[in-house]
Amino acid sequence: MVRVPVARILVIDDDPEVVDLLASYLREEGYGVLGALTIDEGIKLVILSRPELVLLDILLPGGMNGIEALKRIRSIDPTIKVIMVTGSRDPLLAREALELGALAYIDKPFDFAYLKRVVAMALRPETAHPDDHPRT
Repeated sequence: MVRVPVARILVIDDDPEVVDLLASYLREEGYGVLGALTIDEGIKLVILSRPELVLLDILLPGGMNGIEALKRIRSIDPTIKVIMVTGSRDPLLAREALELGALAYIDKPFDFAYLKRVVAMALRPETAHPDDHPRT
């Protein structure tokens, strides 16, 4: 039997209850999950663990908000997929995040069925481009 590697997901949110809630849910779904309560801690984990997916709160305290963190993550590794998670209803923030490469924008409180679908979609293998195949 072939073991499929477990996808690594990083949750960055300043609310420890949100990090615990998402981590517990995603672990039950079979994912490997790391949590960070600050952007600095999250960026360090991005560098050290290279998660396949980051769930990133858009409104974080400190010098850098979720939009700035998204830019940093994309500059560190543009292949890491990012889903923005927030209680903010600001459509301009959502648009900016999507324009900067976020795959989706999920509102708090969570709709777990929707979260499950979005995470599965984000982690689905990319379809290979014709140029990816070796020439014979």
